[in-house]
This record gives sequence, structure tokens and C-alpha cells, in this order.
Amino acid sequence: SWYTLLSSATGDPEQVQEHLQRAEELEKKEIYVDAVQEYQAALELVENDPEISMKMAKDYLLLGQTDQYVTICQNTAEMNQNDTKAMDQLMKYYDENGYEGRAVDYLKEFVAQYPDNENAQKWFLKFKGSYTNIYCEYEELSPSVNGTMVVSEEGKYGIATADGNTIIPAAYKEAYPFSAEGFALVVKPDGKSIYIDTNGYTRKVPDPCYSDLGMISEGRVIACKDGKYGYLNEDMEEHTKFQWEALTAIKNKMGAAKYNGKWAVIGKNGKGITEYVYEDVIMDENRFCSGQGIVFVKENGSYHMVDEDGEKVGKETFDHARAFSDQGYAAVCKGEKWGFADAKGNMVIDCTYEDAYSFSNGFAAVKVDDRWTYIDEQNHVILSPGFAYAAPLSSSGTAPVKTWKEDGEEWQLIQLNLFR
Repeated sequence: SWYTLLSSATGDPEQVQEHLQRAEELEKKEIYVDAVQEYQAALELVENDPEISMKMAKDYLLLGQTDQYVTICQNTAEMNQNDTKAMDQLMKYYDENGYEGRAVDYLKEFVAQYPDNENAQKWFLKFKGSYTNIYCEYEELSPSVNGTMVVSEEGKYGIATADGNTIIPAAYKEAYPFSAEGFALVVKPDGKSIYIDTNGYTRKVPDPCYSDLGMISEGRVIACKDGKYGYLNEDMEEHTKFQWEALTAIKNKMGAAKYNGKWAVIGKNGKGITEYVYEDVIMDENRFCSGQGIVFVKENGSYHMVDEDGEKVGKETFDHARAFSDQGYAAVCKGEKWGFADAKGNMVIDCTYEDAYSFSNGFAAVKVDDRWTYIDEQNHVILSPGFAYAAPLSSSGTAPVKTWKEDGEEWQLIQLNLFR
């Protein structure tokens, strides 16, 4: 290694060798401060030599000067793109010391600046799937909506942020996430349904004649009266006739309604965008069906996509599907396997998974060998499959998951370090 180093030296090879030999002798005596000075003197003769730089970095680490160590590793990695040692050593340091978040921050910048660096891409894939457990006191967690999730404690329900911070203490018979307008539906212990704000104050009180209420969305609220469904406005007044057998919530100025056993896509005014010809409509757990302006409808035994004009999207048909989120691909099923399609109706990830949820914030929960994990939009599995259940990711990179323990399963809240 000395021969290789000195043969490329632009300074006096004998002087360089003297500095390196003295540094090595000082290291044997654990006099790392002086060894660093010798390496620095050698680098003044052979500027930007990666091998000398990393030897000096190692001594800084032994001195406990971690900032210097990191800086040298980063500079060496950036100035020597074909040499992977500096990047590898830095990433191992981050990994061994639990600094995944720092690794992700650095790699995001590095990959953006040097997108063709395969070694950096490899490390980025590893670290962007690393996660941290967030302390969460609740017994049960729901997927997040608008940055909030429903939580339970001792049989009562409340609302927390997607990061696990309490907004509304668990004191209600039922609770639902906050809408984009800032109101959440809760059911009081006496069975009365009300809408509250983030301070817990009562803001809207529907008439007791209405049941099966939904989230407020785009000024509309699903409600049931005398066995028929219709929409209320945000003032809890009737906006449409109560004539349908079922309704979805409004998103992107559209939803779906069921009449005489058939579904149609409708606008927020209740008027039909399509005829009542569909056997089923896919909706999520909060009864939204039209993420990204696309609805999955069932016709002649299979599902396909319909857009905001009621036109069929793409040629693909599916045996089942999950509604689109606000961004990313939708989970679709063919046979017994799940894959993903985009909002233009094209298959983008083949159906190979046992189960899946639609993409949210760049990642999707998928089931592999009876265990849940997450993939990115390039279909890279970013975590080793190991969860009993995994919910879609929030906008801040958190997700409720279930893990196994000796007497069953328990809920945990995780944070992907990519978003920290």
C-alpha cells in the first residue's frame, strides 16, 4: 500500500514516507494527536489522497473528535467518487452508533448531487428504510388522516397527531380523525354525536335524527335518516334529498351513491356523473372513494377506474382494489396477489404480494410470507418483513404497526428515519 501511495505522490516521496512512518510509530504509542499532524503534513505533499485522509480520520475518531472524523469522511467520499472506502466507513459509523437519521440527511444531499454514485444509492436504500420506535401510550392506533389518528385507552377513544402526541384525550365512545377543515366527529358516552375542534370545544351539533355520520369534507357530511342516506352541509343542514341506500364521502368534488342496488359516481351536489350501473365502489376506512379524482367501480364482475368525467381510465381490470390516497399508486388485486397501478390505469408493479395498501407519501405497506413491510415506488423492500400488521405512512413518515409478543400482538408507532 505504501508503494501504491508513494508512486502517485506529487510531492517528495521520501518526505511523504517519513511522515507516514512517524504517524504509524505514534499510533503504536497511542499518541494520536501527533499522528494526525504527521498525516496532515503528508497531505500537504500529496493533496487529496484518500488513503492518508482516512488514516487521519480514524485517529480523529480515536481522539473522540467525531465532527472532524465525519467531515473528513464526507469530503473524501465526495472528492473520490470511484473509491467507496470513505463512504462505507462513514455509513458503518452511523449505523453502529444509531445515527440513521444523520445518515439519511447526508445521503439525500449526496444522491441529489451525485445521482450516478451506485455505492451511495445502495446505502441510501438501506438507511431510508431504517426506523425508530416512538413512545406511544395507547392500546390501539388507526391509520392517520390529515395528520391525525384515532387512539384508544381502556375502551375509550381519543385523537392524537400522527407523531403520537395527544390532541383529544381518550374519553369518547367513538372518535374519528380531524378533517382538513379542522373538525372531528366524536360520540359522547351518552351516545350523542358532535363535531369538535382541536381544543376539544363543541363546534357543530347534528340533529339527533341523523345517524351513521361521516367526516366533514369539502363542506359535505354523510348522514342517514329513516334508513336513507343524504348529505348535510357544514352547518348540519340538509343539502340533498335523503334517497340513497349508501353514500361515500366527498373528495375532489366527487363521491359515489347507491340507488336501487346499483352505484353511480356523483358530484358534491348529489347529481350523477355516471348512471347507476355499478355493482360496487371501493372506499377506504373513512368512506372516501375518489383520491386523485379516480374511483374504482365494479362492473360485470371486475373493477376498473373511472375519472371525474365518468370516463373509464385505462384498459386494466382487477379482482379487487384499494382506493387511491392523495398521491402515489393504488393497490390492486389480480387473482389472489396484489400489485399497484397508477392513476392513468397502467400497472406499475406486478401483482406478487399477499396483500397491500395504496401508496402514501412514497411508500406502501405490503404483505410478504404472512408478514408486513414497506416498499418504495421502485418496488424495493426497504424493511425486512416482520410486522403482524402495517398501516399506510403519514405525511411525516410515521405509521402504526402491530408486532408480535409472547401473549399476542401489540401496537407500536414507528418513524421512518428518512422523514426525521
